[in-house]
Amino acid sequence: MNFPPMPLLPISSPATIDACKSLQLRPSDVFICSYPKSGTTWTQHIVLTLIFYDRHYRLLKSYRNTDSNHECVGSLGLDYNHVSDYAPFFEIDAHWDLQNGILSENIRKNHDRLNQRVFNTHLRWDMLPKTKETAKTNKLLQWGQVKRPACGKFIYVTRNLLDVCASFYHHLSNQEEGRYTESFQTFARDWMDGKVAFGSPIHHLLSFAEGFKDNCYDERDHRGTNPAKTDRPLLLLSYEDMKCNLREQVFLIMNFLNLNQIPVEVLDNEILPMFDFQSMKANAHQFQPKSVTWLNGFQFLRKGESGEGRALMGDSTDGEEGNKFLLSEYDKWLNSEGYRDKIDKLFEYTSSDEETKRLRNVFLRVVDLS
Repeated sequence: MNFPPMPLLPISSPATIDACKSLQLRPSDVFICSYPKSGTTWTQHIVLTLIFYDRHYRLLKSYRNTDSNHECVGSLGLDYNHVSDYAPFFEIDAHWDLQNGILSENIRKNHDRLNQRVFNTHLRWDMLPKTKETAKTNKLLQWGQVKRPACGKFIYVTRNLLDVCASFYHHLSNQEEGRYTESFQTFARDWMDGKVAFGSPIHHLLSFAEGFKDNCYDERDHRGTNPAKTDRPLLLLSYEDMKCNLREQVFLIMNFLNLNQIPVEVLDNEILPMFDFQSMKANAHQFQPKSVTWLNGFQFLRKGESGEGRALMGDSTDGEEGNKFLLSEYDKWLNSEGYRDKIDKLFEYTSSDEETKRLRNVFLRVVDLS
């Protein structure tokens, strides 16, 4: 599928978007991907915490019989001042040295300390890097229009679009850079038309749906270590599934990233409580984005709930009177975009494969009106 250019916030330039697409991938790279307000920061926190703890127990196991184990285990703390310290916003100008076409020095330093690169991004799948950094030449392999990534891991997080719309409105209405100043009714229509930052959510979803349809690594680079044929570059999560059964979704992430050193009792008793919304809200300074200026004392971690979007669209007394027809407009928009039919075609409605069924169900639940 072909998509129109993505509208950007003032903090991202076309040159930075080009640099993002040209980044040379490493096998250990992790990208946390989503349309805005789909659970990105939550997933960043989960992924980084799991990486930190897994590193701790790997080091502990490696140095168990040496005198230096405490020093080695403590070389990377199980904490960070801000979630973006180790999982920075991929596509903003401040995180790139565009003159040299590389990530900025502070980003590279933190990634070196982590010994791994982790990013969060709102770019579509077709806008993300796919080619691999070679060990001998450290130059980009040129394969033309490569659709499959050569290496790296990409986690895509979805959320019901009605709630995305409501949360994104509050977000953009309270940041200085690219601030949205119109009513929610106007915002919802601009959002459906793809006129707000990051464009149409339908285009974003379909771009990643195409990636999941062909969820394999590019195998044309035989000069380096290729992933196993059973390995996959993409993992699909949903905000609603994380709310319903976070433990199960955390295990999906751990298996996907091969984080297998964390004891189950540590996960249950120490780690999972850290992912609770109230726990994160109590440490909001670690998660309030630093890439923009916030207005009116806006709290980035607002509610962490589902259902607000439907209410704002006029389906309850909480909605504004002028919004009462937005739900029907939303449904007509979905039909005009042919979203459900395109998802059915990509994931074969009659398929008996369980993973294909899961993918289809997650991508369809995103637009559910119930």
